[in-house]
Amino acid sequence: MSSNPSHQRRSHGVCLQEGGAVGLDGPAGGASTPAGAGRPSTSALYSQFQSTESDNRSFEGILFKRGALLKPWKPRWFVLDKTKHQLRYYDSRQDKECKGVIELGEVESVTNGTPTMGAPKNIEEKAFFDLKTTRRVYNFCAQDCLNAQLWIDSVQSCLSDA
Repeated sequence: MSSNPSHQRRSHGVCLQEGGAVGLDGPAGGASTPAGAGRPSTSALYSQFQSTESDNRSFEGILFKRGALLKPWKPRWFVLDKTKHQLRYYDSRQDKECKGVIELGEVESVTNGTPTMGAPKNIEEKAFFDLKTTRRVYNFCAQDCLNAQLWIDSVQSCLSDA
């Protein structure tokens, strides 16, 4: 019984990866194979090195946001994304669907605000702040003045990094 040594060598030269098998000893002695011939795409390779969404979150928490049309104050979960330069907001922390996005590239200023009618009760005056963009002025209210200052500083830090 004779065995085929080249067949044995070839079977040992296969590396199994998540996407399937990739041959290490190709038909031309290690020459590259054409695109799409069993190799992962460039975008698939880059996606391995992209940061996850949680890595992009430089600051997050609850803020009250005043509506644009009817003007009620509603609690929202905000996420400051330093990589995408966005301030996103959600109905709650568990939500996957974003309710809205404020592009930090459009922000002109972040300033201390003043309480308005219908604002949450028992909140310090210095807990209010405004974010002025090229499109509108967003009114926010934090739980206290310390949290408001943390938000102001975090947003301004992202603006200076842009």
